[in-house]
Amino acid sequence: MNQEYLKFMIAYQREYFEIINEFFIGVTGKSASNFAGLDNFPEAIREMGTSLSGKNKRVMDSHKAYGTAEVKLRQLYSSKGIDAFKAAKAFDACKLNLGGSTRFYGTQLNATRRSLLYSDCVLIPDPIMPWLESARDEERFRLVQPLQAAFFLLHLMDLVSTDFDLPPVFVFPSWEKSLENGDEETRLRTLQMCTDVFSCYIDSGITDFNDVIEFAKTRPDHFLEKVDKENLFISPGGKVGESLKEAIATYKAEMRQWRTDDWNSKLFNLPDNMIVVNAICERIQPQFHLFENSDELRSHPFLCLDAHAHYFKIITNMSKQRLNNAGIWDNKTAGIVGALSSNKLDYLSNIQDSQLIDIRKTNENISFRKELRDLVNSLPETKIKDIAYVSSEVCSHIDSLVSKHEKQIQAINSKYQAKHKYSALIAGGGLAVSFMPMLTPFLGAALTFAIAAAGKYSKDKLEEINEIKTTSKSLMGVLATAKAKDAI
Repeated sequence: MNQEYLKFMIAYQREYFEIINEFFIGVTGKSASNFAGLDNFPEAIREMGTSLSGKNKRVMDSHKAYGTAEVKLRQLYSSKGIDAFKAAKAFDACKLNLGGSTRFYGTQLNATRRSLLYSDCVLIPDPIMPWLESARDEERFRLVQPLQAAFFLLHLMDLVSTDFDLPPVFVFPSWEKSLENGDEETRLRTLQMCTDVFSCYIDSGITDFNDVIEFAKTRPDHFLEKVDKENLFISPGGKVGESLKEAIATYKAEMRQWRTDDWNSKLFNLPDNMIVVNAICERIQPQFHLFENSDELRSHPFLCLDAHAHYFKIITNMSKQRLNNAGIWDNKTAGIVGALSSNKLDYLSNIQDSQLIDIRKTNENISFRKELRDLVNSLPETKIKDIAYVSSEVCSHIDSLVSKHEKQIQAINSKYQAKHKYSALIAGGGLAVSFMPMLTPFLGAALTFAIAAAGKYSKDKLEEINEIKTTSKSLMGVLATAKAKDAI
């Protein structure tokens, strides 16, 4: 990679994280790590709201922090944003492009950290930028959402360093909302992707988006039956495979919680068939940006939620040729990344940031990636097309590597236990001799002999500790430690 690009990426990202860190502390009065645990952000926000009651100056300072951050981020985007995007495109590496949503919360953070065991760099579309690009008047919590994104992003701050050959993560500006609102080509192409989905799965006679509306209005029952049969609608927070009735009920409940009353009053005046059209389009729109960013940045799509992956699959099934031509999709990579994000390897979440940093500094992720790629390449070609099968095989392989490491530790312990017993036997014999009255003249020699034995024990013990420590700090050692924590 061009070193100038690398220096620019590091400098851009450092400035970006400084701005959002200052923003977060300015609003909350605390650093992200001290504000709340990863699972307790909503509770901490409610507690903060209660504590600010009646403290006008503190409230004003919080609002001022929003304004300051907005000015600084807009300046950063306008002066360096385009070059940041170019830099993300410039380097050749194993890049994953996070997508499926504009959000970056706990699930995205966890998936990003896990994938760093495999990838060179995870590209993250800036999740704060969309809140500055448009008013988002439909959102009920317009102040909380960017603060929450900053909270989770700041847990990656230790990875923003000059100590790596390549930045493990890069938060890049993608201008998604600006393109949606101001670029006619983006609007038309997004509508076309939505139209193609309905044409493929609902009725082949649909050729433009007006046909989608017409079909849903004139044949509502048939439309909803097809949506249910093809599993085209997954509600926010819902599970793949939920019934359409459940999905609609969950969607309405989510909208009541997260969208404004004015927006909801307009939505709920529509019949269910039109609500479903709108909701499916809301799901497809982020997929459009994922395709575009992955293609433009020469990176592999990375989806960490089942619902997002489901919609990606819906689109890829109808446009595989496009993906193959663009060269952005690879079943092998998808299977490996899917395995790292799967519930079977949940213990990977126990890996500490310091351990992750050490792994990346030694580039162990590269050899790990090669081993996993070799595994997948050894699978039958017909099976590689099945991403679920590939993921399952990768999970099993990683578990076998961890088990092999655990046996290696046991072997080290056994080896040194034998040495310790031998040292203890010599030392015990020497001391026994030293306490026999008839051999008092030889007491000094016996003690020297015992001390020498004790010295050997100490030397062996240090060797044992060092060998175990070295082994445990390896990537497999880190995985084994993480798995052991999960079992406690």
